[in-house]
Amino acid sequence: MKKLKCGVIGAGRVGQMHIENLQTIREVEVVCVADLFIEDARENLNTLGITELYQDYQEVLANQEIEAVFIFTSTDTHEEIAIAAAQAGKHIFCEKPLSMDLAEEASLRVLRAVKDHEVKMQIGFNRRIDRQFHAIYENVRAGAIGKPQLVKITSRDPDLLPHELIKRIGGLLFDFTMHDFDMARYMMGSNITEVYARGGTLIDPTLTEINDVDTLAIVLQFENGGFALIDNSRRAVYGYDQRVEVFGSEGLLKAENVSESAVEYYGNKSEKRKNPLPSFIERYREAYIAEMQFFIHALLEERELLATGIDVIMAQRVAVAAQKSLETGQPVAVDPTYPKI
Repeated sequence: MKKLKCGVIGAGRVGQMHIENLQTIREVEVVCVADLFIEDARENLNTLGITELYQDYQEVLANQEIEAVFIFTSTDTHEEIAIAAAQAGKHIFCEKPLSMDLAEEASLRVLRAVKDHEVKMQIGFNRRIDRQFHAIYENVRAGAIGKPQLVKITSRDPDLLPHELIKRIGGLLFDFTMHDFDMARYMMGSNITEVYARGGTLIDPTLTEINDVDTLAIVLQFENGGFALIDNSRRAVYGYDQRVEVFGSEGLLKAENVSESAVEYYGNKSEKRKNPLPSFIERYREAYIAEMQFFIHALLEERELLATGIDVIMAQRVAVAAQKSLETGQPVAVDPTYPKI
């Protein structure tokens, strides 16, 4: 069995989670890992059998063994690292978004580097392959609910993030809601033409100091005439709240929260069920593994990718428009045409 030899760039808390997940996939070999603070991760990585460790990601790219790189660094480094990886001839798995720059040209530079150097790049839109959400997607495509007309998405984090982290990974719209923009477009099967966003700091008023919000309500309109409703919060005291619903001309498809137990209790005085899982790590563990498997098989077997650079630009475009909508209080048009690379 051929194994894909890969390098990982980024070994923080989330990066190490991804590395541990990669170790469960038999078709891949993690050859080396780079991180600015690699000493903090050395003990855990050595335990996983990974001993080739660097501070400088360029050393990963210089390794002729490496066929692909997984980029798990903070968002403010994605553009630079992804371009360097493409120039080094490495296939790329990168988390979203591609750039913190609101100008689309910054992300297009990444896509052009990928095209010019004939490598493949998959974006980490893991929710596309979550078992529940993907089942809805397949049923919608099969015509189970007729013409899709309305998508409803609830995404609520269990708790606030530190301000310094938000500055490096992007505010609520660019770090969190971007998954929902992609999911809405994915489910509807149509590009977004308009966004109307309202938001505020109902939980942490100090977020205004970094131009962020903690509560969002968003309406999207699609080319096919359909709509999406998205609500976000930075703090759901009961767990990681993730729900998707697609309503169509012939019915409804809905995925509720995932919890540790499907058992519910009903008595004459009360009823009980388990709260949602506590964080994204538990909720999407299977999806994180599945998206990386998808990428690996796409490279080994010349298959299509799960989510491409075009998909992330379409989501980033909505996020930029949503930010304008927040600032102006008005709906903002979104260009539904695909970018030229």
